[in-house]
Amino acid sequence: MPIYKLEPIAGTEGHADWCASTLPPTAVWLHANDSDHARQRMHLATKSFPPGNKQVCAPWTNVALVNCIEDRSREIPANVASFANGKITIKLGKMA
Repeated sequence: MPIYKLEPIAGTEGHADWCASTLPPTAVWLHANDSDHARQRMHLATKSFPPGNKQVCAPWTNVALVNCIEDRSREIPANVASFANGKITIKLGKMA
């Protein structure tokens, strides 16, 4: 299965939609079927509900905030997302 790199676009780190993610804007790698699947997996693993009645969208699925490319530069275990430093990971739901 391909490995994808999701990377926040420089200058978008302060966008309001990032409050809908438990993970701050940082590069991550994960296994997915395609780029849309990679975005959805990150969204499901990091979704948060901002306080108040703020209308925000999921940052990981927003192509204006996050680039997503296939990247074979790293070995990543199945069902985890690995952060840029390679030392921190988060568990992802199993792929169907």
